[in-house]
Amino acid sequence: MTASAESTTVLVTGAMGQLGRRLVELLLRRGHRVVALDVPNEATRATAADWARRLAGRGGLTTAFVDLLDADGVNACLRETRPSVVIHLAAIVSPPCYLNPRLARRVNVEGTRNIVRACLDWARDALFVEASSSAVYGSRNPYRHPERITPRTPVNPVECYGEDKVAAEALVADSGLRHAILRLGGIISSDAVGKAGPEYFLLMRATPGDNRVHVIDVRDAAVAFANTVERADAIDGKVLLIGGDDSCVLLQRDLEDDVMQALGLGRLGASASLPGDPEDDRGWGLTDWFDTRESQALLDYQRHRWDETLAGLAESQGRRRWLLRLLGPAVRAVFRGFLGAQRRWERRGPYADPWGLVASKYGTEVLAPTRF
Repeated sequence: MTASAESTTVLVTGAMGQLGRRLVELLLRRGHRVVALDVPNEATRATAADWARRLAGRGGLTTAFVDLLDADGVNACLRETRPSVVIHLAAIVSPPCYLNPRLARRVNVEGTRNIVRACLDWARDALFVEASSSAVYGSRNPYRHPERITPRTPVNPVECYGEDKVAAEALVADSGLRHAILRLGGIISSDAVGKAGPEYFLLMRATPGDNRVHVIDVRDAAVAFANTVERADAIDGKVLLIGGDDSCVLLQRDLEDDVMQALGLGRLGASASLPGDPEDDRGWGLTDWFDTRESQALLDYQRHRWDETLAGLAESQGRRRWLLRLLGPAVRAVFRGFLGAQRRWERRGPYADPWGLVASKYGTEVLAPTRF
């Protein structure tokens, strides 16, 4: 897509994360002015310095180091920049939010409240685009719900992140601002794979191998959000589901094995995961398959098939991938043995029971009240 005919000021929160970085650069290439807002820390300052080197002379980029919990700082930023579009990506997502669910709720809900209030004060005519998640739908038993999720599927969060996102969505929808809510599937990016902390490994072990998951290449997710800027009237008031094309409709075990294959380690196979319990509606993960027909018709963002995403992951490994291929057979054998021993030590049964495992590690505070 070429640069827009009219330059727009777009404020992006969480601008220096895996999705935010790509979105900011895409918006700049299209000729928009961008206010890149993020919390100040070593990583975000490094990103800002990288932008200053690579994008010097391009113009149109303003970086703003503001904590969303600083209501006065957020208000001052909106007063100064007066954006026409606000794309709110910032959040403490799952599973990192399980480490401190109270802080996550403050950031995810109160942080959203602060930026909505600032918009009402200084950018009342702006389009507010809220990044949400499949986590709002909670645990989806595919044996009872074989249909795909649509924007009209009732929300029913099973853990704290889903609850946070339901609350944040309500703040946006009830604000009176022009708005759109984009619920994201599983984002796949080369810079995130392999760099996740132990909480990601635990959630991976907890998720049933036959859980349904709809993924999206981070580059396509960036296109979806960028296209909201030029299509504000078409998406105003809508909830849209953002996932890849039908090649990106997977099962959890296949997703994990495809990624491991791309990285050079090879596939672990079915024995690496426990299945979900067909009789337990709370025994499934945070993802399911989306019906993306409406979002694709409105935002035209699905550009990369799953095999292309995997090829990008493989390319990102460089020479390291060849070493991993050599070590793969031994690593897989050790990893399978470790997973089996860990399940026995944890006394896990024949089914995954994801939220039982998560609660045993992080406490019941991370779970939503039982609604099944």
